[in-house]
Amino acid sequence: MRLTYLALALLLVPGVVMAYGYADALENGTALPGYNAVGISLGGARAVGFGDALSILTNPADIYRIPGTSMNVSVGPAVLKESFEDSTGYNYYNWLALSTLSAAVKTEISPRLSLGLGLARISDYSFDGTYYVSDGFAPGITKSYRVNSTGGLFEAAAGFSWRALRLLNLGLSAGIRFGEMNYDSVYSDRIDPSNDTTVSSSWREDQFAWHAGMMIPLGMTSIGISWGSATDHFHSRLAAGVLLYTGETRQAALGVEAELVDPGGDDDLEVRFLGRISPSASAVFRGAISYSDIRRELEAQGLGLSFGSGISFGRFTIEGAFAWSSITRDSGSFSVHDPFNVDLSRSILSFGLNWNL
Repeated sequence: MRLTYLALALLLVPGVVMAYGYADALENGTALPGYNAVGISLGGARAVGFGDALSILTNPADIYRIPGTSMNVSVGPAVLKESFEDSTGYNYYNWLALSTLSAAVKTEISPRLSLGLGLARISDYSFDGTYYVSDGFAPGITKSYRVNSTGGLFEAAAGFSWRALRLLNLGLSAGIRFGEMNYDSVYSDRIDPSNDTTVSSSWREDQFAWHAGMMIPLGMTSIGISWGSATDHFHSRLAAGVLLYTGETRQAALGVEAELVDPGGDDDLEVRFLGRISPSASAVFRGAISYSDIRRELEAQGLGLSFGSGISFGRFTIEGAFAWSSITRDSGSFSVHDPFNVDLSRSILSFGLNWNL
């Protein structure tokens, strides 16, 4: 019964650590590393960017960067893998989830004011796995515990970027963060089936959310700062970064960004090194390396790599991106006194289309 009680407790208290919808990650699931093909190719950068319309959901001050009106859409899958060692040996699970689903539009009202509107999937709760337990007093497997969860969060917001001063752009956006999660766990006792238990839980979220940001263009350098508010199942985020262009034509740029997830609380840290090069007017290539330090009761560290490109055909640009990330941590799902090591990896593909009207 001990495992049953622990499963019930996991539904009633906040999750221990974020990790791809795993049993001890029910609080906030998996935040996606970017909401469209451009964002994913830059490792999920939130404070600095290159004028993408979907920046309205990360740093709304950045949508001023490209004049005129543009629209973009993105969609893509994610393949996730969890590997661990329990009482039965080494195990792993693979499952498929939706990674990116987004659309955004921006338009320039005047040289000092741009407006934007965006909708995107921002987190994922997909997971399906079974864990086996041997208590040492009986041969073979004595218990099993299956976890299945589905769902995720979306956000829709509108806002503006205002060039308040020659060296200062301010941005603000607000909207609704909405979605749901459904969770089922099945505990099976092979010695005493009367202990078998099924627990189901679900939630729906429909809450106000907002973002604020600023961009400070200093010649060949651009500094960005952004803030995103928290809701019940999504942490607040504070990010700051700097971009350095390598020439007057701005064909290439290098940048670094640091992000605090749940600032003033757990203070999870994410650091990104990103870059972009445009060898011609019709092609652009992007890439990023990221590091995550999850500072919760059970700590975790991870690395990420991403790259992508955009190819222009007149007013249309086809975008593509690939991102891989991995997190290593302990899990206390079955015993907080004897945690086992868990490795989680995620591979994401995203495809998008941008239209400059």
